Amino acid sequence: SMKLKCLSSGSKGNCYILEANNGKKLIIECGIMFKQIQEALNFSLKDVVCCLVSHRHQDHAKALQSFLRYGVRVLSIEDVFASQSLNNKPFCKVIEPMRGYIVGDFKIFVLQMNHDVPCVGFIIEHAEMGRLLFATDTADIEDELPQLDHIMIECNYSSDVLNYNIESGVVHAEMGNRLAISHMELSTCKRVLMESDLSQTKEIVLLHLSSNNSRADEFKQCITKATGKVVYIADNKLNIELTKEPY
Repeated sequence: SMKLKCLSSGSKGNCYILEANNGKKLIIECGIMFKQIQEALNFSLKDVVCCLVSHRHQDHAKALQSFLRYGVRVLSIEDVFASQSLNNKPFCKVIEPMRGYIVGDFKIFVLQMNHDVPCVGFIIEHAEMGRLLFATDTADIEDELPQLDHIMIECNYSSDVLNYNIESGVVHAEMGNRLAISHMELSTCKRVLMESDLSQTKEIVLLHLSSNNSRADEFKQCITKATGKVVYIADNKLNIELTKEPY
């Protein structure tokens, strides 16, 4: 089985570590202080096969240059490297949607996401865990998804909570417009999951909940009820095993 550790999820920062039995690690997003990531890795980067970055925003890409300085390969889209003036720098691997890549024992297929800057998601495959979807900072997922063993998907806000917050003046109406085109709403998340083949899915991890416009318990209940799967909320305490075999 594969270990999944969440260091942070949400607009304050995103970072997740996948660790195989042999200690090899794949990092998804690096939007927190590099020192925090180093601590989680016991200050050893030698087993990190690569770091995947979905898009240019700092809560996803903050520590990118530190990884490069330490010789860790970063796989991301051209826009991300361009935004940090890193084009053609060593250890930067430009990836494209609808293409597949192999890094160590991990296979990575890149999906197009819908955000307010260019953004991608990933289907990550490894013998120990099967197939994992990672999708965040996207209003929707257009592509048909393959059978998935594990799902990490954004469930950022619910329109009910958002509208209530806009009416009470907690949240600016402008913010509501931005969320609608750049982040995944609860009912969209539910629809994407229900349209997918969940027959092999062991668990669903909800990512990037909005600090103002979400209700973790409600979201968890709603998605559990809709899918009949084990549902987790990503936060800095999440530390789970991803197995290939059914429970």
